[in-house]
Amino acid sequence: MSLLACAESVAAPDTDQPTNPISNDTFEIANVPLPELPSSRSDETTFEDVLAEYQALNARLARVAAPLRLANTALCPDTIRDPGFATHRLDDYPETIRPMAKMMLGISEGGLFIRSVRPDTSAAEQRLAPGDQIIAINKNAISPDPIMTTYNHAVVRNGFDSVLSKVRIRTPEGREYVARIKPNTACDIPAKVVFSQAINGHTDGQDILITSALMTSVPDDTNLALVIAHEMGHVIAGHTQRAQSQALELEADRMALVLMARAGYDIDAAVAYWERAAHPHEGGRSGDSSHPTTLTRFENFRDELTRIKKTKPPKPLAFK
Repeated sequence: MSLLACAESVAAPDTDQPTNPISNDTFEIANVPLPELPSSRSDETTFEDVLAEYQALNARLARVAAPLRLANTALCPDTIRDPGFATHRLDDYPETIRPMAKMMLGISEGGLFIRSVRPDTSAAEQRLAPGDQIIAINKNAISPDPIMTTYNHAVVRNGFDSVLSKVRIRTPEGREYVARIKPNTACDIPAKVVFSQAINGHTDGQDILITSALMTSVPDDTNLALVIAHEMGHVIAGHTQRAQSQALELEADRMALVLMARAGYDIDAAVAYWERAAHPHEGGRSGDSSHPTTLTRFENFRDELTRIKKTKPPKPLAFK
């Protein structure tokens, strides 16, 4: 196994290029770069397989990131009201695979649909499920008209500002009911999956991009949380506005443990895993790299772990 963060940025696709489901082009799924079938996959792999895997990885990433985003709002530069579910539309997907998205995901033209629901949320308690259509939020209807996109975004963004939001749902079977959602305030630092064979995590200062290869190489959620928290640390500290350096990487590592501790993650287990994991991208030995050596990072983790244990609960802004 390997655990890596910030090794390199994840390039966005060239949106001016045509897409083709049987070529080696790159296109986007739900506004996140998704490559064509990787060369490591078998000839029998289909885009149905890739889309199903993408949905599963995004659901896991949202679940693991949620405690970090919910517990650390006091530290984040921006917050958002989180209803406990994610949405998508058919036009989030390239035209070439919309028929497959209709069939597999139960979405149709013009509608706003539930993509995933996190466990242990009011959305889950209200039995929202992938494939459900959102008809209205607090009696403000979702319009199927493409020219009303800006209005619909406003309905969704503003619809969860109150303590209780009423969401009218239509199930795939046609049953309608009103779900009473209790949203929470969360850090507005979304985590997204990028299909790539590179084991990498990266942030552009707004989103956290985690490659599919990294997620599959780190099956334990606590250690995936460490990667996410490291990238959150970069965003919170404004590191993306500064030149990358070993000092910033070490600060993000320390911040990651604090963010995890505040979210209830087992930071002892995270540091123990990091010590024994394989690290294919070793940092420089004498300041010639923007990343510290594995030994330096471990010692930094260990020292911060000791400091946090002496400070119970961890102080919100006590970053070195």
